[in-house]
Amino acid sequence: MAVGDIRVRTSPTPAMLPPARDDVPLVAVAHGTTHLPGLVTLDAIMERVRFLRPGLPVSLGFVSNATPRPVEVLADLAGRGEREAVVLPMFLTTGYHVRHDIAEAVRAVETRGFRVHTARALGPDPMLAHVLTDRLATVAGRVFGTEVVLAAAGSNDRRANADAVVMAGLLAERLGMPVRTAYLSATEPTIESVLTRLARRGRPVAVASYLLAEGGYTQRLADIAALAGMEQNAVRTPRVAGPLGAHDLVARLLIRRYDQALYTQ
Repeated sequence: MAVGDIRVRTSPTPAMLPPARDDVPLVAVAHGTTHLPGLVTLDAIMERVRFLRPGLPVSLGFVSNATPRPVEVLADLAGRGEREAVVLPMFLTTGYHVRHDIAEAVRAVETRGFRVHTARALGPDPMLAHVLTDRLATVAGRVFGTEVVLAAAGSNDRRANADAVVMAGLLAERLGMPVRTAYLSATEPTIESVLTRLARRGRPVAVASYLLAEGGYTQRLADIAALAGMEQNAVRTPRVAGPLGAHDLVARLLIRRYDQALYTQ
């Protein structure tokens, strides 16, 4: 419209967001573990998702160390007459399991005429920075004056390791202080080297466990921190926060990824 000699461009009224869907089954895919507390945590996350989105069919599959495999879950849905599903990688970085194992399972089922919407991996995401902050608070209280380290699993895939660095940046932004990144496997800097060096300094050290649930990595991380505190010239033992676990925001992030997969594909 025109106002005097000035033309004012008006934007169209934004369309209403489509209603949330719960008619497409959600297949969450985790790494898998033989560690019972870790399996209990994964089940608790799924139960929270069911609570937050009643009526949404939710299944859980694993790429390793546990069953069922994602291709089995998807094939079962197709056999029961479902025509589509959302596969949601419960991984904190987009590494080998997401790019290969999950993608392979999806291809195997889609050849049968079954449509699969593949969601983004959970991380990195600002919501996870909130969860990590909550976990740190349980072991470190206020982190001002503390050396904070984000401990990630580590991968041979540089893109996955880059995701962990991005997550450390998001956590640093939330905390308002620097956060180092270290890895439990496959790449450097290793968590052993970082914690051993920091334990010799006078400042307290807190480790944010960038891991979804209890398992071999969480136990190894606790052992590494304990050993770092026992090293010669060590001043402090690093305090290790628990994994992300069945935090409400983890479940809400799963639902967000589900919605994004349906509305953007």
